[in-house]
Amino acid sequence: MKKNLLLILFASLFWLPNSAQTSWWVDDFSSGTGWTLDDNWAINSGKLRFYWSPTITNFDLSAVSPTITLHENVQDLIVNQYLDVFSTGSEFAEIYLVVGDDEYLMWSFMLTGANWGQANGTDIVFDISEYGGQDAQIKFRTFGGTTYNWNWWDIFNLTITAYFDSDLCVNSISGPGNIDLNETGTWEVEVKNLGLQSQSNFTIDLYNCKEGDAIGSLLVTDELATGEIGLYEFEWTATEVCNTAFYANIPNPDDYEANNTSSGNFLRVNPNVEFELLVWDNDNDIATITDPEVGDVIQPEVGITRALDAAGISYELFSYLPNDLSGYDIIIATLGCYCLG
Repeated sequence: MKKNLLLILFASLFWLPNSAQTSWWVDDFSSGTGWTLDDNWAINSGKLRFYWSPTITNFDLSAVSPTITLHENVQDLIVNQYLDVFSTGSEFAEIYLVVGDDEYLMWSFMLTGANWGQANGTDIVFDISEYGGQDAQIKFRTFGGTTYNWNWWDIFNLTITAYFDSDLCVNSISGPGNIDLNETGTWEVEVKNLGLQSQSNFTIDLYNCKEGDAIGSLLVTDELATGEIGLYEFEWTATEVCNTAFYANIPNPDDYEANNTSSGNFLRVNPNVEFELLVWDNDNDIATITDPEVGDVIQPEVGITRALDAAGISYELFSYLPNDLSGYDIIIATLGCYCLG
C-alpha cells in the first residue's frame, strides 16, 4: 500500500508551572484486585465506595490498597473523592499511608453536616516524597457512632506522581474517524514534557494498527521545555478501504517509557457503497454496559450508536420495529439483560 506523508511541526503552546510530574501509578477502580475491604466498603462502577447501609453502630471499617513499592523519586498522592453526609454526628473519615508497621495519618474529616468536594470528584493532594523507595499501602478508614449518619464516601481515582529527569508523554492523538478512499486526513499528536530537563532531537512515530508498521516519523529539533506541550501534525492518504486505528509512539531508551505510547484513534476508510441501517432499541432501558473508552455505564443502544457515530455511519434509531423493513440493508437489535422470549 502506497503511503503519502506530510510532516509539520507546531510550536509548543504554553508553559504550565509546577506541572513536571509523571503519573507513575494510577488506580481507577476498574477492578478491585488486591484491595482488602471491610463491611460497607465495595468497589464497583469505577469507584471505591463506603456506604451507610447496613447500619452499623460503634463501627471502625477500612479499605486498604495492595502493597505499592514507591518509586525513589515519588512525589504526591492524589485522591479524587467526594463525601456525601446525611447528618451531623461523631463520625470520621481518615486517609492513611501505611509503611511497614507504621500508619501515617494524612487527612481527617468529621461529619459536621456539610458534604466534602464535588459530586463528580475533587482532588486532594498529599506530599509523600519522604517515603520514596519503600513499600506502602493506602488506607481509607471510617469510624464512629453509626454509619447511618453517612450517605456515602466515593473515591474515584488514586494517582501517585514521581519526578524523572527525562519523561516525554504522548497525551493523545486526534483526527478524523472516517475518510473516503484517496482522501488525505490530518492527525494531531499532543506531547507534554513531564521531565525535569528540556528535550529536543526526539522522534515521534505514527503507526497503523492494521498494518502494524510506521506510516510516518518526525524528528523534533526544537526544544520542548519542562512542563510545555507541543502539537505535531501528520498527514496520510487512504489508498484502500479498511477499518484501522492510528497511534503515536516516542522511541527513547533514556526516557520513562510507560507513557510513551498513545491510545488508538479509530479510522474507517469509507467504501463506495450505499446502505441503510436501522438500530432497534429493543431492551429494558437499563444501563448495563461500561464504555471502555469513556468509562461511563450506558444502555446497549448508546454503545452501538457511539461506535457508528465514530465510524461516520448513518443510521436510524427506533424504540419499535417499523412495519416495513424493505428499505433497510442492516438491522441491529438490542435485547438488554433479559430474554424477551
